[in-house]
Amino acid sequence: MTRTEWARRPDREAPRRRPARRLLSLAAWLCLACPGGLPAATPEELFDAANGAYESADYDAAISAYEKILAYGLYDPRVHYNLGNAYFRKGRLGASILHYERALKIDPADSEARQNLDLARSQIRDRMAEPELQFPLLVVRDLVDGMSVNAITLLFFAFYIPTTALLGAIPLSADMVRRRVFAYGAAVLGISTLVVVAGLGYKIHDATSERAIVMEERVDVLAGPGEDNTVLYTVHEGTSLDVRNRREGWLQVSLPDAGAGWIPVSAAEQV
Repeated sequence: MTRTEWARRPDREAPRRRPARRLLSLAAWLCLACPGGLPAATPEELFDAANGAYESADYDAAISAYEKILAYGLYDPRVHYNLGNAYFRKGRLGASILHYERALKIDPADSEARQNLDLARSQIRDRMAEPELQFPLLVVRDLVDGMSVNAITLLFFAFYIPTTALLGAIPLSADMVRRRVFAYGAAVLGISTLVVVAGLGYKIHDATSERAIVMEERVDVLAGPGEDNTVLYTVHEGTSLDVRNRREGWLQVSLPDAGAGWIPVSAAEQV
C-alpha cells in the first residue's frame, strides 16, 4: 500500500509507504552529487524509485534505495517509516521495528508509525508485560508519547507562568471572593504544571536512554563480555533492550524483567 491514502489496516498488514513531496533541502541534494559535480539522483528521485519498487512488491529494491538515502546521512522520518514497512513485508521484524522506532524518534507525533510499531511488536516472540496504568495516567502517557521534549517544555511554561501570576495576585487583591478564585485557579494550574513536569521527566528519560533492537533470530545474553561466559537468558529478533554499558565488540543490555547481561554488538542495532 502507499502512504498517500493510508488510513487504517483492515487486513492487519503494514500500511502503505509515504510519498515525498519535498524530501530534503537543496544542500542535502548537493550531497548526492557525483565527484564531477553532476548529481547522481535527487533525493526525490531516489525516494520515488524506492516507492515504485515497493508498489511493485520488489521489497529488496525498495530497501536498497531507502538505505542509499540514509547512507548519505539524510535522515527523514518518512524514509525510516517506509523502510520499516518494506522490512515488515519481508518478514524482517527486527529491522522493521528499528526503523519505526527511528521514525518516531525524529517525529514523535507520527501516529501511523506508532500503530505500525505496535503491530510489529505484537508479532515478536519476546513480549514484555507492560505495567498496568490507571485511566488518567494512561491518557497522560499516550499524550506525552506523541509530543516532543520541546513541545512539552512549551506546555510547561504555558501552565507555570499563569500559575505564578495567580499566586502573586492573591495577596494583592483586597476582595475575598477574587482571592479565592485566584487561589482555586492557581491550585488547578499548579497541579497541571506538576503533571506536565512528570511527563517532561518521563520524556527526557526516554529520549536520553539508549536502546537496541535485536536483529538476529536468536541471541544468548551472557554473564560477561565473552563467548565462554554463562548464558543467562535468550532473546529473539525484534526485542528491545536497554543498553547499559559497552566494551569492545560487546553491549551490556537488560530487560525490564531480567538482569543485565552481554551480547555481541553485531547482534543488535541501537535506535
